[in-house]
Amino acid sequence: MKTIRWFPFVLAGAITACGGGLTTDDYRANALTFDKVAIAQNDADTAAPAMQADSANPGAELVDATTCHPHLFERTGEVIGRVNRHFFKLVRHIGDLIEDNPKLSSGGSKTWENVKGGIDRKLTVTATTNADGSVTYDFELDIKSTGDFVKVASGSLTHTGPAAADVTDAGAAVRVENKGSATFDFDALASVVTTEKARGQISDAFDNVRDPAHGVKRSANITLTNFLPEEGDAHGPRTGGYSWLREPGVGGMFSFQESVVLLCPSNPNNLAADVTTVARWYKASDGGVHGRSDSKATGGQIASGSTWIGMTCAQGQTTAAPAEGEWLMKDELSNGDSDQFQVFTSGVSPCDPLFGAIPDQHDATNDYDFSKPVTFPGEWQ
Repeated sequence: MKTIRWFPFVLAGAITACGGGLTTDDYRANALTFDKVAIAQNDADTAAPAMQADSANPGAELVDATTCHPHLFERTGEVIGRVNRHFFKLVRHIGDLIEDNPKLSSGGSKTWENVKGGIDRKLTVTATTNADGSVTYDFELDIKSTGDFVKVASGSLTHTGPAAADVTDAGAAVRVENKGSATFDFDALASVVTTEKARGQISDAFDNVRDPAHGVKRSANITLTNFLPEEGDAHGPRTGGYSWLREPGVGGMFSFQESVVLLCPSNPNNLAADVTTVARWYKASDGGVHGRSDSKATGGQIASGSTWIGMTCAQGQTTAAPAEGEWLMKDELSNGDSDQFQVFTSGVSPCDPLFGAIPDQHDATNDYDFSKPVTFPGEWQ
């Protein structure tokens, strides 16, 4: 069984200095900007999003509650887009603020502050140089309209490797890591910005590594707590965990677990089901992206002992979601048989065999094993 081997890292040791010798550019280079937290499945996902809700209506494809499609459970692209758009709501202020010089510098702390659109925004970053030579940047973003400042985001980033000014000169021969965590509070944001519709919290633990032998590897573990996006969600507030890993030009994976109100099968009492989804993709020898998503749901309105299982496969372009070539949906009973089964295929080989066997109608043997570590073809260790 292949397992993911994470890069070793050194925990921050004893404090040796409070930002000694660091320049303002070092603070800027290690601020929590969008490029450090954005997650992606396709190249286009890394672009800064527009500051308005998606035009798509969440759940719009589920109007016919008599026919369940695997997109009901998977929705990988939608989830990634939502997460990035809501990250951007707060980290964009950080990006704006650090364009100016800090208003205050004291010891290892620097504070930026300005007013935009009637909102006073303040970013405080405190740098600590650790015993191993890494530098930890603790940050807090506060905003206000009137009255006191309200904390809307906070966290830290530890930079290991050359200082920002030296990375270009060192080139690809050195290993650089930016590892940290952040919490985004949309309830707090809404208490200041009265037009804000998002609610709940998102926490993000991220690790971005540039390895001299392999290139860039980025990962994140994201936790949602009673999160409701700005555009609303027919499935209700989401509480769950997301795991993401990507190697640009190679492949990646996105796994998420949620407690969510599913619209299909019929759910008149709005019961919450437990949903798990795993999406994997890689750049194949033909130059295109081959991907597969598997999902399962239990509980809620789904009968006891039954599991709803969905799968989709796609092959094609690298700049956006490739065309879907196969999807499968079944209601699997405890004995492995299925009392409902649907499958759609398009093309000669719509599902890449490197992702494993295709689930069967009357046998659970070929179902995706959600208990295994998630990997993708070509992943470097």
